[in-house]
Amino acid sequence: MATAVKSSFTNYARLGCAAQSELPNVLQKLLTIKEPPHLLSMHVNANKSLSRYLRAHEWKQITGVQLNGYRNLDISLCYKLIRNLNLVPPPTQGWDFPADPTPLELTVGDDIERIRRKRNEVLHRGNTLVTDQELTDYFTIFKSISGRLEIYLGTAKNEFVSTFEHLESCCMDIETEKMYLENLEILMKNENTFKEQISLVKNTVQMIEEQEQDLKITLNEHKVSIQSLDNDIKNTASKFKSGTETLEKVTEQHQQNIKTLEQSTCSQILRIKALEDATEKSDYKTENLNAKTDDHEVKIENLEVSVDEHEIKIENLEDTTDEHQNMIGTLEDLTDQHQGKIGTLEEQTNQHRDQIVELEEHTTVHTEQIGTLKEITDTSHENIKTLNKRTDVHQDKIETLEMDNLTQEEKEQYKINQEYHKKKKMESIYTAIDLAQEQYKNELALFQQTTTEKATSNANRIDALADQIDAAIGDMNLIESLSAELNAFVENMTRETQDASNMALQRSQQHQTRMSNLSRELRETMLDQPVLSDDYIALKTTDSPKVFQNQTGLNAVLMGIVFISTGP
Repeated sequence: MATAVKSSFTNYARLGCAAQSELPNVLQKLLTIKEPPHLLSMHVNANKSLSRYLRAHEWKQITGVQLNGYRNLDISLCYKLIRNLNLVPPPTQGWDFPADPTPLELTVGDDIERIRRKRNEVLHRGNTLVTDQELTDYFTIFKSISGRLEIYLGTAKNEFVSTFEHLESCCMDIETEKMYLENLEILMKNENTFKEQISLVKNTVQMIEEQEQDLKITLNEHKVSIQSLDNDIKNTASKFKSGTETLEKVTEQHQQNIKTLEQSTCSQILRIKALEDATEKSDYKTENLNAKTDDHEVKIENLEVSVDEHEIKIENLEDTTDEHQNMIGTLEDLTDQHQGKIGTLEEQTNQHRDQIVELEEHTTVHTEQIGTLKEITDTSHENIKTLNKRTDVHQDKIETLEMDNLTQEEKEQYKINQEYHKKKKMESIYTAIDLAQEQYKNELALFQQTTTEKATSNANRIDALADQIDAAIGDMNLIESLSAELNAFVENMTRETQDASNMALQRSQQHQTRMSNLSRELRETMLDQPVLSDDYIALKTTDSPKVFQNQTGLNAVLMGIVFISTGP
């Protein structure tokens, strides 16, 4: 019973090794063939739907691919890259279909989906005891998937299958078994942690969306309040203007009344003098006149008090008018500030447009570099023609070699073999040159297309932000927010452009180095002289000429001569 339990634990460890090591190796091999490591970072950055959802540790692994290759990527990240970069056709039922692929669905996309699901099935398996039959069923599926992917990728036969066959039946020591079991437990904990984090993120996103909705409602309320205040200010200004005009009219009326009172006072004074002159004539009249004079003095005092009150009201109205004029001056200052900020934003917009023009000039420079590389390619073809001519000269020299110890038939056979191997090597180098040229041409076309699309997208984004800034005149907070967003976008755009330019320059240098090496190798092959090795001459001069009577033996020796003269 104890032996059966131990075997079940060992079987579980074998599944852990397959899920953690061997299945990732298959996907890493596919990525290496379908997506060159030096292009991965650029393609991921260009794919917004993919780059938006990558976690920090996944970005770190992607950045290290150019130096370390794909060997550090797990199944989850490999699956994301293969799916979102469209490296293989999708499964028959589509990616992440609720049901598993059926036994009749055998496309490469179906097998990628199977690998992900089997890995998750092993990882989330609640029972750590795996029977021999269960192990056989799992590894039958693994070997079937591996066999189909070997055919699809064109790898050596049984390159993947033999690994699973060995893992299924090999002896596994206790330490290795313990390591894979512990790794499975850690992966299960990490998966549960990720699920909890994802749930927390979803809740946070929902809260943010609700807060965003509340902020939108508050923003609309503020907009209504601002519009109401703006209308109140306009109405108040209109009222103050009409009130000022009314005060001016009242003031004119009071001044006219004061003049009338002054004239009336002068008239009363004259009458008083007349009454004083007539006092002597009639005391009765004098008393009456005195009474009337007292009445007139009271009225004059009342009028003076009324005039003082009107003067106080005029001063109050003048103070109010001054306050309104100060408010109007403040509004004019604010308007000037807004105009200044609008001018600054227009200058920044012009600068951004100049940067866009500069980006277009960089694109033109890249196009010119492509033309230069085409010229270099034409020059390489001319050099190849020159080397062909030199090869003919060297062929003439080969015919003059001294081969006194060989029969005429052996000499002819030797020349045929020499020329055959040199021709094969040159054809191989020509093929490598054509492939390198075609690959670099495709990369340049893709880079130019991506750069053009990125420049167009950036220009549209900048124009959209500029339009939003123009439409936000009057709301300084919104204008400052849009300006900050525009500046951040331009800085990011400049950084991405510089990175793309550096990557293109680096790839250009790599291509030039590759072409230089191939040209040098081709030149060395063409200029290579067929030389008789000492081993061959020693064999010819021995007492066993039967060695060369066998055509197969002669060919083997000639192959050895070519190997010695040209190197492995």
